Amino acid sequence: MIKNIITFTLLIILISFDINADGDEVVIEEGQKWSLEKRSNKLSPTNSKVLYFFSTDAYNTYHARIFSDLYIVDGRNLVRLNTGDKIEVIQPKHQSRVYEVKLLSGYEKDRKYFVIKEDLLNDYKLVEKTNEI
Repeated sequence: MIKNIITFTLLIILISFDINADGDEVVIEEGQKWSLEKRSNKLSPTNSKVLYFFSTDAYNTYHARIFSDLYIVDGRNLVRLNTGDKIEVIQPKHQSRVYEVKLLSGYEKDRKYFVIKEDLLNDYKLVEKTNEI
């Protein structure tokens, strides 16, 4: 009886380690370059992905999504992107829920903006990893 309990417990532990061992998880680091892969059109206010001028606007939008609140960002404080635009990660903000990024393409290139982490993981594709020593 005890052997069955121990075997069952070990089996559960091994299965839980296997489920939690996601090797495909992307780690966001400084210096990484990402490319916008989702459909986005800079000229369409309803069908475009955005970067935020202020980290507080990005964080408040993230917070409003989680708690189903209403938070409206002034459209003048957003940069709309086209598919294929590239960004470079500079540093995390607000407990790594928002990232400061540098836009590498488009009219507003070489300026610093902010992106929500979930938007980065869902809408962008990692193009270039940082050089690891």
